[in-house]
Order: sequence, then structure tokens, then C-alpha cells
Amino acid sequence: MDIPKLFFSKFRRGSGEEKPLNLYQYKFLRYKQNRDRIYPLDMSKIKYGGEEGLVSIIMPVYNGGDMLGEALDSVVAQTYQKFELIVINDGSTDNSSLVAREYAKRDTRITVVDQENMKIPRTLSRGFSMAKGEFYTWTSADNIMPRNYIETMVEALQSDPSLGMVYGNMRLIDAKGRIYRRHGWYEKPIASGNVILPNNAYELNTYANNTIGAAFMYRAEAGGILGEYSRYKHTLEDYDYWMRLNSLFKLRHIKSEEPVYFYRWHSKSLTAQDKKLGITKSRYKLMVLDDFRRDFYLTPLLWSVTGGEEADGFRRALKDAGHILIDSDSMPRLYFGREARNLCVVSFGGGLPEYVPQGAVKVCVMSNTAFVPEGFDVYISQSRENLKHIDGYKGWFYAENSQTMFSLLDAKVKNELLYRMEGVIESEKRYEKRISAIVCTTGTSISLSDCMESLCNQDYNPDNFEIILVNNSPSNESVRDIADKMRKTYPHIEINYLTAPLCGLSFARNTGLWEARGEYILYIDDDAVAERDVLSRTVRAFDEHPEAGVIGGQIILETPNPTPSIVTKETRGLWSELIIDGNLYRTADNYGEFPYGANFAVRTQSLMQIGGFRCTYGRIGDNYGGGEETLVCFMMKEIEKTVGLNPLSKVYHRVDFSRYTNEHIEKTAYAGVMVQYQLRRDLYAPQDWSDRDIAARAEKFDAGKDPNAQYRNAVARAFRDVLKQREKDYEFLRSFGKQNENRN
Repeated sequence: MDIPKLFFSKFRRGSGEEKPLNLYQYKFLRYKQNRDRIYPLDMSKIKYGGEEGLVSIIMPVYNGGDMLGEALDSVVAQTYQKFELIVINDGSTDNSSLVAREYAKRDTRITVVDQENMKIPRTLSRGFSMAKGEFYTWTSADNIMPRNYIETMVEALQSDPSLGMVYGNMRLIDAKGRIYRRHGWYEKPIASGNVILPNNAYELNTYANNTIGAAFMYRAEAGGILGEYSRYKHTLEDYDYWMRLNSLFKLRHIKSEEPVYFYRWHSKSLTAQDKKLGITKSRYKLMVLDDFRRDFYLTPLLWSVTGGEEADGFRRALKDAGHILIDSDSMPRLYFGREARNLCVVSFGGGLPEYVPQGAVKVCVMSNTAFVPEGFDVYISQSRENLKHIDGYKGWFYAENSQTMFSLLDAKVKNELLYRMEGVIESEKRYEKRISAIVCTTGTSISLSDCMESLCNQDYNPDNFEIILVNNSPSNESVRDIADKMRKTYPHIEINYLTAPLCGLSFARNTGLWEARGEYILYIDDDAVAERDVLSRTVRAFDEHPEAGVIGGQIILETPNPTPSIVTKETRGLWSELIIDGNLYRTADNYGEFPYGANFAVRTQSLMQIGGFRCTYGRIGDNYGGGEETLVCFMMKEIEKTVGLNPLSKVYHRVDFSRYTNEHIEKTAYAGVMVQYQLRRDLYAPQDWSDRDIAARAEKFDAGKDPNAQYRNAVARAFRDVLKQREKDYEFLRSFGKQNENRN
């Protein structure tokens, strides 16, 4: 395993010293800390209505009649007898259904369902939608449960109400039930056939290796919140599900190190067909998707909440978490495009507002569960009693208080929205335009009209492009006025107006992404003016370089006359100038060459595949953060795309005169270094900074009486603060190791 060494220089493993976390684990733990801080979710305070103590076991089977009887025998023989077994015959052409039905005749706990072949993800989803238990698990028709398996897993969950899921070790067996030795998969001791999995799941989401295995059990509440196994992840449906579960709930290895489950390895098993099915190769794409999901799990949503005093606590909880509350009267003035992808409408009492945008997740909160109002996606009960399941993992859910209800709904709603976006990512694309030009604005740029004019006057066929104007400050209606004016002046140009109430450039850019109908997208700043051939040259570059996911063009800074003295060769880049030498397209092989800012073009499908811009990066309000474009460039490599530079594509950056200040220099330079460190710590950028290297950079940039002292001193201060932050990181790793030395 290739583990980055950045933080390891401070640790020397010796007798009695704790083993430090690696960076993959550290990245996930930082995410979990943030998630738990903003959205605390106590599993003991929520309920999904499962029968207490009942274990629901789903067993999908496809042409497995030769081994099915042995698998069924192992379930029936369990020491823990309070279970239901739902066997779903997924279109088998052998005797699988007959075998299962013979067992069902003898044991009323067994239900058999026959269906056309739907593959494992949809089969599992159907099975768990029928489940009535407090605990969920599933098993394959060729694997074996030792007699105490269910009892062991139930005891592990009951011992800690905070847990969402537990998992344990396995032993591999072959087609004839013999121990399969020397398999090399966490095998301890060697030649034992055992699979001794890691004692924690900190690395599950950040390194492409499924460390959960086939011995697991989770609470019905977690299953209800997560909903379906992804139909888009055949052969990876379990890994994908564990990653989502790990992101939102607490997972733990059971205390026992002994194998508790027998996993059969034979020629027909999916694991044995890894290379043929491309399972391992697809895991890396799954890492990219999950990186996007974790970013989305941390970002705020828009909420419209109807109801009186009973809804006040819920409103306070969402505001305290930094989410945005929209009153129903102002909702019609927001323009979400074809579909709202970050909006939840909550009704305390069961009545919906007169206007609900397409795509909004609709939640009903009621005390009477006997009546189920139509038209909602999620149902929350204000009573713990009579929590009957509603088809489609919709509820009824119960939450003990307002904070718990908000945290539950945040997880449930975000899963609903993410699954829809995953569908868009995986769907076959039929683009209506060749390119979409997206301008994101708060309406404060005096150059916005000039920017729009330059796009409307392109030399490209108007039928082949659209302009999307995204207003990141919807209360500033002057932006809509500009869109209306441009439509009247240029009726042959398709101009779409959208609102993005969540503050931040990445939010606004993603709003444009999901609505764009172009095969390519050009992001251009609201204070930039494009040359007449920018769109045509961008399209041509992508057409000629199908391997490119991102192509950046030149950004030429137009300074005021006279040019302020603080604008020097060394500082010009702080106002997003990007000069590309030569006249030929080339690939940006060095991350120091990555494009950014006012002339940033992407292949739409590639940007969707990585989930868009990360909203935990990028400028928000008056802060000077950035790095979102650099992160996108790094992630192109993960999906096997390149980053290109096109010197023939040019825009002119007309920065407002008020930004030519020493404060702008200091804050932009400082933020730039800190973002570079964040990209490294978050494992997007190469691990090429050592403590010694950072200290040398700080010393190098100390300016003294240099003409660019403001800039150089800010950079030096940033590098010194990076060293301080790294020391905090080291201390976290040390203290966490000490706290968890003996913890499973």
C-alpha cells in the first residue's frame, strides 16, 4: 500500500510507541469530526419502526441451486432464532426457486420472492424494502453462517446504541467447503484461510480497498436513511453502501478476532471474476464519487419550513448549522432551473406550499401515522408509536428532539439528492448545445454587462451555445435585470438566469453545471471580457483533444491607467492573471501550470463525474480562499483525463479599482499558501512539502525592504503558519494513537 509520508517524519516506531494514523485515515477522521460537530446524530434517539430484536436477512440468489441448500441450512441452524429470511430468486434458470420454496414450506420465517433478473443492487433494495426487523444483514446463496454468527453480531450492536453497523472477520472456503489457504487477503496466520480485517474503517472511504467484507450487520434506522443500494454500482454495491454508511454513522469491528463467517471462493463468485468484471479498477472511480459525497454531506442546504411553534426548534437547528431558511412567499422568486438540487420543503402538519420547485425533497412531519398524506418523499412521526414502514424507504421515522430530527433529515435528504445526481452522472448524455458559457456573479461587478456583451457577440453559431447567468446573491435583483436586458438586445442568443442562494463561488458554479446543456462549459468571471473567438477556440480544442477534461485559456490583466505601483511582475497573479507562452496547445504536466480563474473550461461529463467543484474549497463572501479549480485539475487524473492549456483562448480581466490594495495582496498571498497546504493535507496535491522545505520557503520569502514586501511577507507568514498547523496535525495523530491503542 502506497501511504504518503508527509506526517510520518515526526514518528519513530519503537518499543511501546503507538502506531500513527496514515493520511488516508486522517483525512476521513477530520471529515467525521466536522460532520459529527455540525450534525450530531444519536442512534438511540431515532427509530425506523423495526420489530425489536428481529433480524432481517436478505439472500439474493441467481442460479445458485447447487449450493443454496447448504447456505439455507446454516441460517436455519442459527443459535439466534428471531429472524426473518427473505430469499429473492433473481431470474434463475436452474432449480434455485424450488430449493428455496422447499425450505419455506418447513419454516415460516422464510419468504421466497421470484422476479426477473434485476442484478444484486436492485434485488437487495427490494428485499430490504420488505424487511420488518430492527437489524439488517444479507448473505449470498453460496456462503455459510456459523451457528453463532447472528447472535454475535446482534450482541455487538446491542452493546453500544451509538453504533450504526458492526463487522467481523471471515474464513475463506472453496467450492467443496474446504479451507482456502494462502489467499493473501489479510490472511493471519499465513495459510490459516482467515481474513483478519482492520479494526477500524477509517481508511474505507479514502483508499480503494473494501475492508468490511461479508460479515456485517446494521441497524434498520441506518438502512432507512441510506435507502437503496445504488443500481449504478453493480459488483460494488456493498462497498458503495458501506462508504455511505461510514460517512454518516459509526462503524466498528466486533471485539472477537475469530472468524465469524465462511466466505466461499469459487469460479462463479463475483470476487473470483474481479479482472473480468473490472471490480478493482472501478473502485478508483468510486473513490472520486465518494469524495464528492463527503463534500456534499458537509455543505448546507436550502429549507422551506411550514408550521407554527412546533417547527421553531427545527428552524433554529438548521440555522445554527449554517443552512438557509427560505420563506414560502420568496420561493417563486428563485430560479432553480430544470430541477432544484439542494432544496428541502418540510411541512409540519402535512400540507404543502402552493409552489414547490421540481426536484425539491418534500418532508411530512405529523403525530398521526394512521394517515399518510400523498406527495411526500419522507415521513417523520412526532410519536414513537405505530411506526409502520412506507414503501420506498420513506419512513415513518421518529426523532426524539428537533436537533436529532434535523440531523436525521439532513442525512436522509442529502442521500436522496445525491442518488438523483448519481443518476444524472451515469445517464447517457444527449447534449443540446456544443458549449455553455457560465457567468457567476453577486451583481457587484461593474463589468458584468461588458462580460455578457462579449459572450453575446461571439463569432460562434448562436444555435450551438447558451449563456447561463448565475446570481449568487438573489436579493440583488439587478442581475436579473441585466439578464432581461440582454435577452431583449440579443433575442437570437439563449440566455438562462439561475439563482444560487447558498453563498460561495463553488456553489454557484455547480448550480450552472447541473443545468448546462452544453457538451463543454466555459466558466468566465463576471469582470472578464472575452475575445470574439473564445467559444469557438474552446470547442475546437476539446474536439481535437478528447483526452482533455480541463482546458484553461489566457487571462490578461487590464490594469487601470496609470498602473498602481503595487502591481508588479511578482504580484500580477494575485489578480488572476494567467499568461500561457507560445501559440500551441499543450498539456499542463506540472501542477504549478494548472489553469484557474476567469477562463476555465471543462468537459461537462468529466466535471460531473467528479461531482463538480468542492464546496469546502473556493471563495465565499469576503474570504480569500480558492483552490477549487486546482482540485478539479488534480481529480482529472483520477478519471484518466488530462489538463490542457490553450494560449489562443483569451479573456481580459477588468478588476475593479477597489481591489488594488495592500490588503488584497496580503490576504490573497496568504490564502494561496494555506490552500496549497490544504490541498496536500487532503491528498489532492503531491506530498512534496517537508518541515525543512516549508521553513526554507518561509525564510526565502522574508522580504525586509523588498519593493514587494507586502506580498513576500504575507507568503512567509503563511509558511510559518503552515508549520504551526502541521504541528497541530502531528499532535492530533499522537493523541489519537494513544487514545485508541487498545480500541477495536
